[in-house]
Amino acid sequence: MNSDILNRELYHSFLYFFHQANLKTGSTGFGLISDDTKTPNRASIAAVGFGLTMYVIGVENGYLTKEEALKIVNGTFDTFLNHISHIHGFYVHYCNLEDGTPYKKSEYSTIDTVLFLNGAIVCDAYFSDEELHEKFIRLIERVDFKPFIMEYKNKLVFRMAYNPHLDGDYRGKNQDPWIYHWHMYAEQLSMYFLAAGKDDVDQETALKLYNGFERNIGKYRAYEYIYCPTNALFIYQYSHAWFDFKKYLDSNGFDWFKNSVIATEANKAYCLDIKKKYPILGENAWGLTACITPVGYRNQVVEPHDLNTDENHLYGVLPPSGALGSIPFVGEESTFVAQHLINDYPESFGPYGFYDGLTFVDDKLWIAKEYVGINKGITGVMIDNYLHGTVYKLYMSHPYILKAIKKLKFKAR
Repeated sequence: MNSDILNRELYHSFLYFFHQANLKTGSTGFGLISDDTKTPNRASIAAVGFGLTMYVIGVENGYLTKEEALKIVNGTFDTFLNHISHIHGFYVHYCNLEDGTPYKKSEYSTIDTVLFLNGAIVCDAYFSDEELHEKFIRLIERVDFKPFIMEYKNKLVFRMAYNPHLDGDYRGKNQDPWIYHWHMYAEQLSMYFLAAGKDDVDQETALKLYNGFERNIGKYRAYEYIYCPTNALFIYQYSHAWFDFKKYLDSNGFDWFKNSVIATEANKAYCLDIKKKYPILGENAWGLTACITPVGYRNQVVEPHDLNTDENHLYGVLPPSGALGSIPFVGEESTFVAQHLINDYPESFGPYGFYDGLTFVDDKLWIAKEYVGINKGITGVMIDNYLHGTVYKLYMSHPYILKAIKKLKFKAR
C-alpha cells in the first residue's frame, strides 16, 4: 500500500476544517465551519461534526497540539450551548458563520445534528477534560428525540426535520412544519445509537425505531444488498465514519459493514458499465456520490434506485470523496483511485486536497475548483480510520455508545 498519497490527502483535508472555521475569540459563531468554499459565510452543523472529529485526528497526526485542539473544541461546545438555534436540542442546519444566527430559512435537521453529536462524542472520549465533559453532558441531555418520533405504516420512525418558516428550506408551501421521515434505509444508522443512548428512550422504543425503517433489497449484476431509494455512495459511508460496524452484527444477525462493502463494489461495477458514456470513469476512477457538477451540487444516483427514471440522476462527475470515503470497505481499490488522480490529473489536487469533482465537458477536463465540507470530512475521517482507526477506537469506547449497543442488542462478532 502506498500511504504517501493518503497521508497527503488526510493532512490537506484537515486544513479545510482548520482554515474554514471561525476561530475568532469572542465571536458568537466560534467553531462554526463553512459548508463549502463557494459560500464561505454559510456554515453547516454537519461540517462542524466532521471538523470536531478531524481536530482529534489532527492532534494524533501532529498537525496541531492537544491544547490548541481542546481550546477550539471547548469554544465550539460553548457556541452550540449558547448561540445556535435549536428545537428540542436539534440544531438549525445552516448558520451564518460570523455570528451563528440561522442562515435564511434553514430547517432544523435530525441527521445534521447527529453528525455534529458524533463529533462531540469523539472529542469527549479523547480529551478526558472535566470542563469539556460537563458541556458534552449538557449538549446530549438537551436532545429530546420524543417529538421527532412518529408512526409510519404502523411502525415507529424518526422525523427528518422541522421548519417553522413557510417557504423555508424543504418545507415550501406545506402547512405542516414537520418535514418527511426516515422510513427508509439511508445515512441515518448512527441516529438509532444516539437515541438508544438516552436514558429517557426505553429499550422497547429504541428497538422499535431501529427495526422500523424499511430494508429493501436491490440488485445490480451479482451485487445484492439493502439499498437506499436515492442510491448514492455517501449513504453507505456516513454512519460508518464513527461506528465500527465491522465489529458488530445487529440483533437479527445482519452485517451492515458487509452491506457497505457490497454497495461499494456495486457502485464500482456500475461506473465501469457506463465509462463509455462518461470517460472520466474507469477501473481506478469510480465512486459516484453527491458532489459539485457543472450544473451545481447534485446527488449522483446509481442503480438500483426508486427515483423517477424520466429524470436525470447522473452527471458523470468523478468525486474523489466517493472512493476515498469507502476506503475502510475496499482498501487498496480506493488507494488506486487517489494514485490515479495524482498521476493523471495532478491539477485535481488543491489547497485542501482533491477538489470536489472532475469530468470531461466537450472533451476538455473540467474540475470543480471548490470544496464541500462534508465531502472533505468523510474523506479525511475514513482515511484515518483505514490507516490508524483513531475515531473507531474513541467512539466505540464511549460509555454513551456502549450503552446504546447493549440497548439495541448488537452483538460483537
